[in-house]
Amino acid sequence: MECATMIVSNSTPLINFAAIQRLDILEQLFATIYIPAAVKQEVLVKGAAYNSADEIRNAAFIRTMSIRNVALFNSLRMDLDDGEAEAITLALEQDAELVLLDEAAGRKTAKFHNLTMSGSIGCLATAKQQGLITEIKPILNMMQDKARYWLSKSLYQHVLLKCDELG
Repeated sequence: MECATMIVSNSTPLINFAAIQRLDILEQLFATIYIPAAVKQEVLVKGAAYNSADEIRNAAFIRTMSIRNVALFNSLRMDLDDGEAEAITLALEQDAELVLLDEAAGRKTAKFHNLTMSGSIGCLATAKQQGLITEIKPILNMMQDKARYWLSKSLYQHVLLKCDELG
């Protein structure tokens, strides 16, 4: 993932990593992450609830970029929140190599538009593969605790199994 040049993110992956003071993982994976204005607003408001707003605001590798296609945004926001709709709009406008999304509705829409996507779990798996972290489980547990990142028990076990951490 680190060779990707245009990475766009929705708020949840940023909040998940910032809430546990591990934005450094995303910075090591991606030199720059672009977010649209609605995502910036979400991370500053929602991030404040997890004491992560300042960390996100001060992260130099996270840059804000405006969307241009308001018609596309308005169409997408019929099924998505503003942050997801703007993130997908920006990813399509900029021909992003990757869009970071955790929510099912956003992922379904991104898939419909043939966008390559990842999320918090995918970023953790890549970080482990690249040797940036040694284990996913403690980080995932902290995300669940501090950022209230919800995963079904079956998905949680599947992730640990795929990453050789179930046992």
